[in-house]
Amino acid sequence: MSGDGERRQRAVMATDEEWERIGRAAAAAGMDRSRFVVHRALMAEPLPAEVLRRAVREMLVQSALEERRLREAGLGGTWEDACDAVEEWIEREGMLERLTDAGAANRWKALGDPEAGS
Repeated sequence: MSGDGERRQRAVMATDEEWERIGRAAAAAGMDRSRFVVHRALMAEPLPAEVLRRAVREMLVQSALEERRLREAGLGGTWEDACDAVEEWIEREGMLERLTDAGAANRWKALGDPEAGS
């Protein structure tokens, strides 16, 4: 990058299928292809697999405990409603990769805000 931050045209080699996938992912992230490619190339390294495995394990344990707590309190319907809401949101998001983009949390929060729309 030049010292003044000027962006310059570059070339990227990709198959048609790869280019389409990049386009869909960029659109889902609200970016043009160029900005998306730069963003993804320069973003921090992903978490190590062991860290992700432990985080998912702990989340699943917490989920199981909460489900048990709600069912024992006679609130199994509350658990089912929450699961349905999450499932509908994931379905609307489409590709699971979209769940890792910065806007995913905001789109989830907007579901609880009637003025934000869905």
